[in-house]
Amino acid sequence: MSQDRSNKKSIIEFNLSEIIPYSLTLENSQLILKKGIMSGNIKIESLLLEINKFFSIDINDMYLETDERSNVILFIRSSSKFNLDDIISVLIETVSRELPITLINSDTKKPLIYLTKELVGAPLIGSLYFGIIDRGTNLIQIRSITGCPLNCPFCSVDEGPASKTKLNDFIVDPDYLIETYNQVIEEKELKNAEAHLDGQGEPMSYPYLVDLVEKLSSNPITKVISIQTNGWYLNEKLIDELEEAGLSRINLSINTLELSKGKKLSGRGDYPLQKILEMAEYIAESKIALLLAPVWIPSVNDEDMESIIEFSVKINPKEERYPTLGLQNYLVHSQGRNIKGIRSKKFSEFNSQLRAFEKKFGAKNLVLKPYMFNNFKTKMISQPMKINEKVLAKAIFPGRTENEIFAVAKNRLIHVVNASNSLVGKKIEVKIIRNKHNIYFGKIA
Repeated sequence: MSQDRSNKKSIIEFNLSEIIPYSLTLENSQLILKKGIMSGNIKIESLLLEINKFFSIDINDMYLETDERSNVILFIRSSSKFNLDDIISVLIETVSRELPITLINSDTKKPLIYLTKELVGAPLIGSLYFGIIDRGTNLIQIRSITGCPLNCPFCSVDEGPASKTKLNDFIVDPDYLIETYNQVIEEKELKNAEAHLDGQGEPMSYPYLVDLVEKLSSNPITKVISIQTNGWYLNEKLIDELEEAGLSRINLSINTLELSKGKKLSGRGDYPLQKILEMAEYIAESKIALLLAPVWIPSVNDEDMESIIEFSVKINPKEERYPTLGLQNYLVHSQGRNIKGIRSKKFSEFNSQLRAFEKKFGAKNLVLKPYMFNNFKTKMISQPMKINEKVLAKAIFPGRTENEIFAVAKNRLIHVVNASNSLVGKKIEVKIIRNKHNIYFGKIA
């Protein structure tokens, strides 16, 4: 705090870069906030007006500047005394309220809806896109974020910047995820759970990933924490942090060892294949188990399967806890992107080829079974809505695709199809048309 002698006002400085948990920059008349793939902005005038409203400080006595260390500093000139913590509380509350309006996923450039318990008002159960999914085993799927930096031409859910069907992305508050996860494993009466981080997108784009893994690891029922990734965000620092946080296994999708083909199969001309291969080796040398999981696309990357197996055997020769390879059969998906003219192999043919690879390379367990990962069937959590049942639900926010919204009924989320965004905030009658694994789809009754 310094003194402005000309008008006997004290100048108070607030380092917003230390107060607000985002990377901050000033651009024109806006405060730009970024955290990982989350990016948004707040009008500087909005921040100053909030302070003016609560503390009667003249707008002209407040301004923002960037210091020599690129910190964003709020300066306030005032002759009055006030509680500094109160101003900080107003700043944080204003950011929490204003930022979600402009938040986007910087990978996809789509609006990013931040999901909190206050917004949803129910456990994070019922959605295919985000939250917790129980499929009747001890493996619990945890989906924290949607969106992907890649444009893979075989993407089963039409994900990525080039998606023609996805209009919005979602990100879930980590404490909200943990609360629902703990509720699910308690209801299932599990003694041995695997928390599996996957999703419609790239799980490692989640800005709170390390924190999430730490919190999952703190639950004694969680024996294994695994994650799917395409490798885009891998680096040594993140791997070290995840190792320290308690991550057990990384399932890494590498579909070729040839750079030009890697660019084609990722839909990115800047696909960093060499870096991803180096990170695979780094993982193999860490305490985190590595499983390479290429998608085998007939007539596209046939010859790559052998080179990937050889690479895996070279960097990851010992199968100590889990299988080290998980070749995936290319499947045609009605809601995804499919490569023209390519058909899926019958699983009998696919498994026969995997057996042949096992003999040729001395690779183990290429035909994967749940017991290899200590996964087993369990009871499922309660399923409160039946097919064709009509329920009174509250529409709460838009969905990911056109004419889709989310609603809540009986403590479950429902994807409501063929529904207008104009219904958000209203009570609607919904007929349930799908309820498998507590994932609910419905239509306006």
